[in-house]
Amino acid sequence: MNVTGLNVIKTLGCMTAVTFFTVYNTWDRYDYDYHWILAFLTFISTIATPLFFVVAGIMDARSEQDVNWQIGKIRNLVIVFLFWMTVYYLWEPYQRGYLIQPWFIFSFIIIYSFHPLMIWLSQHRRAFVALVFALLAFSYGYDLLAVLHPDDPLLRLEPQYRLWTWLLFYLTGQLLCDPLIADWMERKKVARGAVIALPFIYLFTWFYEQHFFFALFKADRNAFILTGSQIYLLVVVLVIAVSQVRFRRNVAVKETILATISKTMTGVYILHYSVFHLLTALIPITSLATKLTLIAVTFAASVLLSRVILASGWLKKVITL
Repeated sequence: MNVTGLNVIKTLGCMTAVTFFTVYNTWDRYDYDYHWILAFLTFISTIATPLFFVVAGIMDARSEQDVNWQIGKIRNLVIVFLFWMTVYYLWEPYQRGYLIQPWFIFSFIIIYSFHPLMIWLSQHRRAFVALVFALLAFSYGYDLLAVLHPDDPLLRLEPQYRLWTWLLFYLTGQLLCDPLIADWMERKKVARGAVIALPFIYLFTWFYEQHFFFALFKADRNAFILTGSQIYLLVVVLVIAVSQVRFRRNVAVKETILATISKTMTGVYILHYSVFHLLTALIPITSLATKLTLIAVTFAASVLLSRVILASGWLKKVITL
């Protein structure tokens, strides 16, 4: 995966996070039936959280990993969590970030606690692939049973707390950096095939949700949508499709913009909730145009605020994992 492709993926992560979670956050006042555009934007943005874990796996796989790296990662998680939880209790509800939720912290702490296992897996490709497929089968099986048997107490675990799903996406990101798989992804035919397949996979996923999951999604107050194993193929194909992106015109300008935005990925995830709440407190949402404008302004403001915070050696620790 080249640098441009990685920056594209990270930028998509920023944009989909803002779109999905801001629209989702106001569903009680502005139902998805309010306009088909909101439903469409929400659906195509369901890749936000899974994509974040895949990107984290890719970036970690490119790092020099040792015990100090492992301890540093866990320390960063604790700093971010404690800081934003403190701000949350002191200035609720405007300063709450999506990443401070316990399930996110638990997922990454588990991942980094088993760092030696990750190193071992990176050296044993077959075992790595087998584990990823086993996690995928288990994740999909559990999600499917949870829909078919909603009253079973063993299957009532909320989607975000199914930590094995986030481990699956993280390990997939690491696996995509395996030399053999990375070489395969660099082939033009592979990337071209992924690009062609992507709209069909999106269409299949949409029909799958509409005819199988949609009834539960509406009945459960819009609290269930494709954020787990059901979009695994979609996320993987998307990553492959953009992994070898290269610009032909205005290369320097486009790559500079992408690099600027991509560096703020974690910051945008953390800050966009706060930015959106502050904006909605000042600007009431009375129309579709207002809602779409606020989403765009939220994204731009979150990126700019993240860049400002990253410029400070001390402050950047609260938006860096």
